[in-house]
Amino acid sequence: MTGAAEALGWEYLGIADHSKSSRQANGLSEERLFRQIEDIAALNESGRFTTRIFAGTECDILPDGSLDFEDSVLAKLDYVVVSVHSSFGQDEDTLTRRIIRAVENPRATMLGHLTGRILLEREPYHVDAAKVIDAAIANGVVIELNASPYRLDMDWRHWRRAAERGLECSINPDAHTTTSLGYVRAGINSARKGWLTREQVVNTLSLPKIEAWLARKRQRR
Repeated sequence: MTGAAEALGWEYLGIADHSKSSRQANGLSEERLFRQIEDIAALNESGRFTTRIFAGTECDILPDGSLDFEDSVLAKLDYVVVSVHSSFGQDEDTLTRRIIRAVENPRATMLGHLTGRILLEREPYHVDAAKVIDAAIANGVVIELNASPYRLDMDWRHWRRAAERGLECSINPDAHTTTSLGYVRAGINSARKGWLTREQVVNTLSLPKIEAWLARKRQRR
């Protein structure tokens, strides 16, 4: 993945594998996550690639809104994406409160795929997007624009008003293979439909600026 990102001319790439509760995705246990953090640090130090790797996790939001890893584990990471991957059938009020509780966690950097939709396959779960957006803005949490052409979530129709109110976006490829890093292009097109500018998309920042941005996010933890 690092080599593919370098070939695309990317200054940096975030690695965020699923957490342990996502058994369907072979989610990482604490021990495996710690080994990955060490491997990423070693790769960065080796100088083998010009692309810098950031160590993260896509941490499951559990049914009660708590996170799949303890704070002491999340503190070791450069960034933390929180996402729903289970109990989609909860009613709207419950699911909304569940996601807001996760967004309010000081360890959360970013909320992944707000509605969980898979286009032409799975309907979005019932969540009050406006309330979640309000919580993300209040807590300085980014909401991703998942650039997978099967997701494109958060939907472009929410972005203009949300970004004008201060919500930050990250266009993430949700890449499970090297070739799917190219999904970013679909995300850019969706962002443009939502009238987003580069100033509202955090991963347009240069490497020094994204390092400083991540450092500020970690300080609030």
